[in-house]
Amino acid sequence: MAWGRALSLVEHRLEVAVTSVVEKRLGALPVAAEFLRRLDVAGIVDGVCPGGASALVMHGQVIEALVANRLTSPAPLVRVEDWARCWAVEEVFGIGPGLLNGDRLARALDAIAPHLENLAGTVRARAIGDFGIDVARMHWDMTSMSVHGAFPVEGQDEDFPVIGYGRPKDRRSI
Repeated sequence: MAWGRALSLVEHRLEVAVTSVVEKRLGALPVAAEFLRRLDVAGIVDGVCPGGASALVMHGQVIEALVANRLTSPAPLVRVEDWARCWAVEEVFGIGPGLLNGDRLARALDAIAPHLENLAGTVRARAIGDFGIDVARMHWDMTSMSVHGAFPVEGQDEDFPVIGYGRPKDRRSI
C-alpha cells in the first residue's frame, strides 16, 4: 500500500516557478545577533533609555543593528540603511532597512549619549557573568593622550616619531 501511494505522488509532480532571487550578505550577522541577544543589549538600552516606544523600532534594536554594522562593515557611519539593504539585517534582526535611516540613528545615539557609562558597564557586567570571564588579571587602561604641535625633523624616524615632553592641550596635569 505504501508503494502505491509513493508512486501516486510521483505521478502528480508539483511545479514551482522561481519569480525572483534576492541575494544578501550574511557574514557574521547571525553570530553578532546571538551575542547581542545573550547580552540583552536591546533590553539594557531600552531599560536605561526609554522613549523609542512610539517609533517603529526601539532604541535598543537600532543600537544592536549599529553594533552589527560596526562588526561586519567597519566604515564611516553613513548609509547604514544601504548596508542593511545589502546585508541580511531584516532577516536576522527583523528591522527593515528603511528604519535605519540617518534620522533614526541620530535619535538612538542622542538617547544613549548621556548614559554611555551606565550602558557600557551594564553590558560588561553581563558579559563577565554570562560568559564566565575571569577578570582577576584584567586591567583596563583609561589613559588618554593627545599630541599637539610641531617637532624637529632632524633625528626623527619617519615611521616612529619621538614626541617630546610638554603639557596636554586640555590642561590636565601629567
